[in-house]
Amino acid sequence: MSSKIKQFLSAVRYQQWYRGQIYAVVEEPGREAVYASLEPPLPKPIERYLSAKGIQLYRHQAEVCEKVRQGLNVVLTTPTASGKSLAFSLPVLEALLSDMAATALYLYPLKALAYDQLKTLRALEDGTGIRLHSAVYDGDTPKEERATIRRRSRLILSNPHAFHQYLSWHKLWKQFLRNLRFVIIDEAHWYRGVYGSNVAFFIRRLRRVLDYYGSDPQFILASATMADPLEHARKLVGKDFVLISADGSSRGKKTYVLWDAGAHPSRSEHRQAADLFAFCVSQGFQTLCFTASRKMAELTARWAGAEVEGVAAYRAGYLPEERRRLERDLKQCHLKGIAATNALELGVDIGGLDAVVIAGWPGTVASFRQQSGRAGRSGQESLVVQVFFNSPLDGYLLRNYRYIFDAPSEQAVISLDNEHILKNHLKCAAEELPLTQVDEKWFGPAYASAVKALVGEGELTVVRTGTGSHQKTSNAEIYVRPRGSAAQEVKLSPFEEGEFKVVCDGEILEVIDRRRALLEAHPGAIFLHQAEPYRIKELDLTRGIVLVEPAPGDLYTTTLSETEVVVKEVLGCRHLGRVELAWGKVAVSEKVYAYLVKRFDRVVAKEDVRGIPPIEFETIAVWCRIVVPPSLGGSLAGGLHAAEHALIAVTPLMAMCDRWDVGGYSTAHGPGGKPNIFIYDGFSGGTGIAERLYRCYGELAARALELVSGCNCQDGCPRCIMSPKCGNNNEPLDKKMCLHLLGIVSRDAAGPRES
Repeated sequence: MSSKIKQFLSAVRYQQWYRGQIYAVVEEPGREAVYASLEPPLPKPIERYLSAKGIQLYRHQAEVCEKVRQGLNVVLTTPTASGKSLAFSLPVLEALLSDMAATALYLYPLKALAYDQLKTLRALEDGTGIRLHSAVYDGDTPKEERATIRRRSRLILSNPHAFHQYLSWHKLWKQFLRNLRFVIIDEAHWYRGVYGSNVAFFIRRLRRVLDYYGSDPQFILASATMADPLEHARKLVGKDFVLISADGSSRGKKTYVLWDAGAHPSRSEHRQAADLFAFCVSQGFQTLCFTASRKMAELTARWAGAEVEGVAAYRAGYLPEERRRLERDLKQCHLKGIAATNALELGVDIGGLDAVVIAGWPGTVASFRQQSGRAGRSGQESLVVQVFFNSPLDGYLLRNYRYIFDAPSEQAVISLDNEHILKNHLKCAAEELPLTQVDEKWFGPAYASAVKALVGEGELTVVRTGTGSHQKTSNAEIYVRPRGSAAQEVKLSPFEEGEFKVVCDGEILEVIDRRRALLEAHPGAIFLHQAEPYRIKELDLTRGIVLVEPAPGDLYTTTLSETEVVVKEVLGCRHLGRVELAWGKVAVSEKVYAYLVKRFDRVVAKEDVRGIPPIEFETIAVWCRIVVPPSLGGSLAGGLHAAEHALIAVTPLMAMCDRWDVGGYSTAHGPGGKPNIFIYDGFSGGTGIAERLYRCYGELAARALELVSGCNCQDGCPRCIMSPKCGNNNEPLDKKMCLHLLGIVSRDAAGPRES
């Protein structure tokens, strides 16, 4: 451990806000690099460039080159800062050097990543003399440059959101697409849930258009470590892959400080994270503080900024030029610290930070490792402070902290069975090329029924039956899109749908999605932008505008809401003794009815909310009906509510998601007249999480029981059954009844086969 980190550990204990919160200190040793050579070697221009830069190939980089040379699709899963970009770029450059017509497409989940990689690729071009005219092509690309890029560039960087829009204009891209040799998908673990399912169908549409032009490129995926990356790659792309996961890169020493915010209950956990952020900066560590929400990124920057200079907030929603300025200032050390959402979890080049503070468990082991990896990217010894909040999952992981270092990463869930998503992409596909029966090979077994439904809804039209189509099939019905631009209507991310502009004195501060507007932008709410508070004056649902005005003080607001769930269709059922477990389609309604005004964590007022429509959607849920013995005392409603919280709290241990990706609902008199607990996918059509929970519900219940029984509190606390996202203000809750119910479910989990 370096003297600087030792000094930090000593000095932090003398701060006025320290109350013994350091629960454990874990040291991770450094590691020497493992190198490998290629046979035959890379082309001379590339070899000379690497030699001039003093770059030797790590073992995994050489393995990627070898597999790509063999014509295989590759998924590379190594940690942050292990040289994944160079690993996939070298074989691409080699192939494009040998075939002067070949092209490559790089896809990134964030625009900032594409611009980062563009700098690296242009340096490679300059250093090797290979002229690919690499360029970014996305919504920010000036219109006057687009035709030149399409005609001249052999390596184009973009993102799924943008290329999803461009597919219907594929004739403008035919030269590039006809010669496409490689598709690179970086940060592939990012594509999960609804977003991942949408991107999976977008990639199938891309492959369908490429097939039309006679192109079948190799795919190279780069990802953080995750469970079953081969299955994830297959679902995402629809092809078979080989896996390279043995990391050959060097690693600097890392010290993890596990901080128990609950040891100082009189000081807000968020304030403690801000204290640590400011203290790290004051000790000379250039620091990145990860927060769980946009609001907390703003507040953390505001609180820390009152103690030290040179800190700022960074999150999605800022205008592009503002984000890039912050990235540049951080990389050039003009900023000493930045409070961010997970928008900076990915590989944006912001230099070699000295320390990372993670405010609350980030949701998954994979995210913890990604966020921790932002410190020490330049190989220096680094510091990570993981602040565990007063929440059930945080408390569970703190007590079992070896889990976060030793457990494998979670599985990224992608559902290809979401009919809503499939139909959206079939509308897009029909605009790109007429649909025929052979397109089932791209879109799966639900293709025919989805097309039939779209015809019935007037979204597709049968134009003729007989011989001929773009696939040269016979006796096929041809389906086309009769109107509109489907790609403009269909959003890949659920958070893109229904944008609202936040406006103050005629200036657009940022853009938020409809869901966030309905949940947070009610009149009277406090809205934060760049750590400055604004009070919402008006929510205009018709024009998509949120009018705000500057607000004084340290106030912020949280909402109270009520949820209803109605079962529409049962897709599977198992009888497990006193428990009936089922999954299926449900209709969900969430409505905000009030909000709490808070100063720090203290409630200072409660106000009713009127005139805000509910959020309504159909999705997939898993639910259990429990036969409760009459002898059990206590509040059944409180026990069910507490069990619902506990089950949702441990859901991230079963699937790569966080607690915000699922919702819950419990009732003492649900379907069948029995007590019911529902866990539902938080987005229309489902994400695959609820179905996965149905398959492993026994383990889920056992983990929830372990969580609640392992907490020493008497009646329930934020570390076991209270939830920070509860729309009912954590009322009612009954810990003893919760333990009884979870005991019944976990004991009866091994039951008969599915019916």
